[in-house]
Amino acid sequence: MRILTIGLGGAGCRIVDRLLVHDRKAPVHCVFGIAVDNDAGQLNSLHQVPAAQRLFFQSLDPTQSEDLAGHLPSEGVLSRLQALDDGDIDALFVCAGLGGSVAGNAPELVSYLKKSMVEPVFGLCTLPCRQEGDARSSLAADQLDELLNLLDGIVLFDNESWKDRVPSLSEDEGYGRSGDLKSLIGRKSTPQQPVSGRERFYSDMNNLISSRFTLLLRAGEFSDRETGELPQVVLDAGEILNTIQGMGFVTVGYARDQVAGERPLDLLSRIRPGAPGVQDGHLKASRVVELTKKAIFDEISTPTELEKAKKALILIAGPSHDMSMKGFMTVRRWIDRTIGGLELRSGDYPVSGTSFLGIFIMLAGMDTLPRVEEIRKIRDSARGTDSFGPPA
Repeated sequence: MRILTIGLGGAGCRIVDRLLVHDRKAPVHCVFGIAVDNDAGQLNSLHQVPAAQRLFFQSLDPTQSEDLAGHLPSEGVLSRLQALDDGDIDALFVCAGLGGSVAGNAPELVSYLKKSMVEPVFGLCTLPCRQEGDARSSLAADQLDELLNLLDGIVLFDNESWKDRVPSLSEDEGYGRSGDLKSLIGRKSTPQQPVSGRERFYSDMNNLISSRFTLLLRAGEFSDRETGELPQVVLDAGEILNTIQGMGFVTVGYARDQVAGERPLDLLSRIRPGAPGVQDGHLKASRVVELTKKAIFDEISTPTELEKAKKALILIAGPSHDMSMKGFMTVRRWIDRTIGGLELRSGDYPVSGTSFLGIFIMLAGMDTLPRVEEIRKIRDSARGTDSFGPPA
């Protein structure tokens, strides 16, 4: 799946930058993006976004510095996106940290882009932590409610849910052709100067977001892959879009486990009957089931109840000999019977030369999310009003 990304503000620009970093490790590129901010220092700190795709805007009148919307370079954004669109783009994603001042310009930009671009426009956004204050949560609630009426779907990552448990991302997962894409999960770069815990958290969080998202985009790009790495069931761009388009809230989960490489004894166990082969198959199936539960209940971008989802998508990625179809069909049946809707899509992404097996889950179409309700209540409490959900 090939996408154009627009980073708005510091958080959004850094997410786009990390998406490009992960994507450029692969032979076929799926992500193309621009960065838009009123902070020149933030734009200059980006690593992968080309200089020509960084748009700086700011009020020329110091007395009007808060009126950012009037200075948003919407025409410049559109012209750069059109230059990047080679006719093979599947969707646009607006990336932003909700609660930020620049993110408040997202609704105006989305409205402008939808008048000129034929591709669906989605959001890839983060929710603020509680410690960032009620004012930021209130602003995030306002921005989210406005965007829900404009976007074709919005993928949410909740910083609050992850602030105490962002996993280490330094391991090499090797999701991609051997030697070409050494890690879609990402590496934490060694800082040249000391960074605060807050900066480290957001850096790791951006890595987590970009690695999961890039894995989903990469899954259907198989035309250049070796014969042994071709999937049995391709999860193409159309199926991803059908899962999220028009579905409002979208949340994603990913869990992985390190698996041993195939040894000669593993090959013999397939030929010779006996307990070791039977037990091995059972363990592989159980691992797929446990990873799926972990992806849904522990490693989800924004917590939700499985029963609330109208649509779901499941992807298994890793060494083909560790992909248990028995386990995969078990979790397929479980998810299909549990979600509130009737649509479940799935696919496999075989990768040689990796020591990790992963399960990716996407849930879409929830009417609301617990953390969304929380920031709405914070907003309504601060304003002395009752919460009735997003405006009509």
